[in-house]
Amino acid sequence: MQERARRALQKAPRLLLVRLRSLGDSILTLPLVEALRLWRPELQTDILVEAPFAPVFRGNPAVHEVLVVRSRNAPNMAGWTRLQGILQILKRRYPVVLDLHGGTTSLTFSLLSGARLRVGQECYRHAWAYNVRIPPSSFVWQRPKVHTAEHQLTLLRWLDLSRIEVPPAKIYTSEESRRAAADRLRKAGLAPGAYILVHPTATLFTKQWPEKNFAQLSDMLAQHCGLPVVFTSAPREAQVLLNVGKWTTGSYFYWSDLNLDELFTMIEGARLFVGNDSGPTHAAAALGRPVVVVWGSSDFKAWHPWGTDFEAVRSDLPCIPCPGYTCAAFGAPKCVLDIPVERVFEACRRQLERSATNCTS
Repeated sequence: MQERARRALQKAPRLLLVRLRSLGDSILTLPLVEALRLWRPELQTDILVEAPFAPVFRGNPAVHEVLVVRSRNAPNMAGWTRLQGILQILKRRYPVVLDLHGGTTSLTFSLLSGARLRVGQECYRHAWAYNVRIPPSSFVWQRPKVHTAEHQLTLLRWLDLSRIEVPPAKIYTSEESRRAAADRLRKAGLAPGAYILVHPTATLFTKQWPEKNFAQLSDMLAQHCGLPVVFTSAPREAQVLLNVGKWTTGSYFYWSDLNLDELFTMIEGARLFVGNDSGPTHAAAALGRPVVVVWGSSDFKAWHPWGTDFEAVRSDLPCIPCPGYTCAAFGAPKCVLDIPVERVFEACRRQLERSATNCTS
């Protein structure tokens, strides 16, 4: 099986990666995409992704084609239905499909792709459906903890096809979003590279630093560093920004109306990014921005920002990491709730000093 997979990948003219979701996972797939390009520049690497996350891959020179299917969470966004997606995949006659997701939907796409080689992880629930099954990452990398960006490259390492260092993730913003961002910044009286962007939301409450703390942090940054602060969120998270605004004493910008491509561009123009363990934090890393991340319940070794200068402010409680859907140890997630504002501010100050911003304590 291993030798067959090695020969097939060495000869295949085209490869389909099935990623689907979510934002952080999609961004941490980018090192694999780049590694494939460095290994075989002539290989046409396509990626199947749900519509909300397509901007992660659009414009990337290492991606030949982005195949977009609709998401049940965003049914109004452009994209194929699942049936249309399957027909489009069949039309392209992929010799190899690599399932990076492992769920039932990605299994369906992989099984019905018509590809001779269907590659998945041994740990997938329906591993029988894949005729090439990748061993656990810890076995392949010969260490107990593997970062998610490295995990995505396990196939290449297992087949001994590429020994390059794991590349950084890199997002390519569109010209349209850059124009929109420039216009927004001009109207707000902000200059590119001269503002701090704070994204105070997270998908799980065990990763969510309190809104009051983000408000206090912004006041401290504005007072000591003299830089304007921009708060961002997804439209469905606008209430978080409203709550932050109730606690602040200064005047800041609160933008929850950005699409993902526009958010990327606003992050790209920031002097510093501050956030929780979230997809936008991974985006900031992929856009090469200095990052300060307030860490909660997740596995730091597997999910820390990849490929950028960052500082993580986190607890050392013995219950970390945990799945994060509940806090079994305390009821309320002390890991993130008890992180003091002063520690996060000091991390921000150090990052700003390293990026040559005048910030005095």
